[in-house]
Amino acid sequence: MKVTAVIVALLTLLQNFFTMIGFFPLKQTEIDYGGIPYEEPVIVEPMTIIKDGASEYRIVLSDSASVSERTAAEELQYYLREISGVTLPIVSDSTEPQGKEICLGQTSREGVFYTVDRSDLGDEGFILKVFDERLVIAGGALRGTLYGVYTFLEERLGVRWFTPDLTVIPEASEVIIDKQLEDKQVPVFEYRDDYWLSAYDCNWKPKQKLNSCVNGVIDEKFGGGISYAYFAHSMEWLVPAELYDEHPEYFSYRKDEGKRTLDQRCLTNPDVLAITIENARRVLQSNPNAKIISITQNDNQDYCQCANCQAMDNLYGGPSGTNIWFVNHVAEALEDEFPNVQFDTFAYQYTRSAPTGIVPRHNVIVRLCSIECCFAHPLEKCGAERGDNIIEKSMDQPSSFARDIKNWSEISENLYVWDYTTNFREYLLPFPNFHVLSPNMQFFMNHNVKGVFEQGNHTGGKSGEFGELRAYIIAKLLWNPYADVEYHMMDFMRHYYGVEAAEYIKEYIDFITNKNTQLSHLFIFNRSDEMFHMTASERKMVEKLWENALNSDITEQQRENIERSYLSYRYYKATKLYDEFSLLSFTRMEENKKLHADMKRLGIKRLTEWHDLPDNPWFLLPPNEWQ
Repeated sequence: MKVTAVIVALLTLLQNFFTMIGFFPLKQTEIDYGGIPYEEPVIVEPMTIIKDGASEYRIVLSDSASVSERTAAEELQYYLREISGVTLPIVSDSTEPQGKEICLGQTSREGVFYTVDRSDLGDEGFILKVFDERLVIAGGALRGTLYGVYTFLEERLGVRWFTPDLTVIPEASEVIIDKQLEDKQVPVFEYRDDYWLSAYDCNWKPKQKLNSCVNGVIDEKFGGGISYAYFAHSMEWLVPAELYDEHPEYFSYRKDEGKRTLDQRCLTNPDVLAITIENARRVLQSNPNAKIISITQNDNQDYCQCANCQAMDNLYGGPSGTNIWFVNHVAEALEDEFPNVQFDTFAYQYTRSAPTGIVPRHNVIVRLCSIECCFAHPLEKCGAERGDNIIEKSMDQPSSFARDIKNWSEISENLYVWDYTTNFREYLLPFPNFHVLSPNMQFFMNHNVKGVFEQGNHTGGKSGEFGELRAYIIAKLLWNPYADVEYHMMDFMRHYYGVEAAEYIKEYIDFITNKNTQLSHLFIFNRSDEMFHMTASERKMVEKLWENALNSDITEQQRENIERSYLSYRYYKATKLYDEFSLLSFTRMEENKKLHADMKRLGIKRLTEWHDLPDNPWFLLPPNEWQ
């Protein structure tokens, strides 16, 4: 069986090679971007809210409304005025009822004129429903009613918050909704964060129904959010390196080096546990709004191999078991003092596989990380991982990540996922992953994942590789894993790039998605030489798509947006030494200079997660070698 698999892998490699050099044509298959096809809302029975500069409606709010519900009333009033020019008054529910009202949250009208079943809405779910002529937007007081207002404005009235800098508000003399409107939405995931620089704005996130902002704080007027005390790799601070000189036994012992190192901590040392508990207590006392504290390994593979740690690893099936044992003790020690706090740890690299013989406590979150995985194909189906050799990557392997998420979901009450959505080694390299975002999110949902953190380009300034688009799509899927990705892509691109230009850019995305999916895998630390190749005719076709996009009927801002996204393809060519960037091209150095100047002009700050775009690189080198 193994021999057969290797032969099949070798034949696949040969086929891919001949396809890459143009001997075999690339199959242009229709890309399924996932989700349930979008259906435009239909007005079956019209109900007029505003007409010809006037309205009989008012916004009704309880005197005891939450802070976010008051924001909801103000936001609804503001956007209705922007759409129609009409300002609806906001009144207390202590006023005399009238038939034409928009009731937000739980008001005195409830139980008299209508009822709302809140049994499964939680803090963030909501309903939109018309009772006679009364529109009701009601949900969880924390954020649900506010999310309901934003959803009503977006899905029923056409408002869009594509990026923090691009809001689309339609203008209309009439605001008409369906009298048969009835919609109920409850989030699948309790924790939702979109870690792209283009999604950093903590005023934009609530409009996308994102409830965490690791880079900042969501204001209480939006219902706040789920905040961390520390966030990742926190053992570095909980047991600081300064203790090493006096207590080297607190730190990880490595067999191959025959000594203790600063890389990780010795989790079976009782003093390490005591110090962690005390420092975690101090951190929580100084962060009273924190809902979660991170008790997580440092970002390296050098876990402790002392005799005690190895014995516990053997007892619980590996280092993940020792880690859960340690975090369970921290969570138990601090539970009475901080009953509303959860204690977060990683299933990451050497702790990714679930343990045996031990389970996380009820107040422990396990964050499973997909850092090794392929993102050209759905996580559930693709077993290729970073570090596999070329034969292994060509073999049809079962997904070890699918095994791990299944095993963790069986023992953990609180399973989160830390997922990855860009190339951190080369931010500008094409990363065609739009087609896996939906199936991966559904995969998480189907394995009882409660929270998802989607990490992207969070350090590089503006994104030259569809970062704004990707952040928007991710936000939609975090709320609804079945959102129609292609619909939202086109909706975004028609406004961001222009109606005609969007078609050309979508064709480019389809092409590179086909190219990558059929011929290779996609990892978050890919080098340029590991990326798919294009034939001369393919490159000519792609250049024409970008040329057509730039020659479309577009605004100056849309032109800038197109030029910024075009940087990704130009960077790809430059690192592959194609065409004008070829070693045989006399204009190569000048083309690199132009590329660099355009990066600076268009807001690119970094080429990798770790390195800034240099001011004066040596332009004889390709951009992935600029220092």
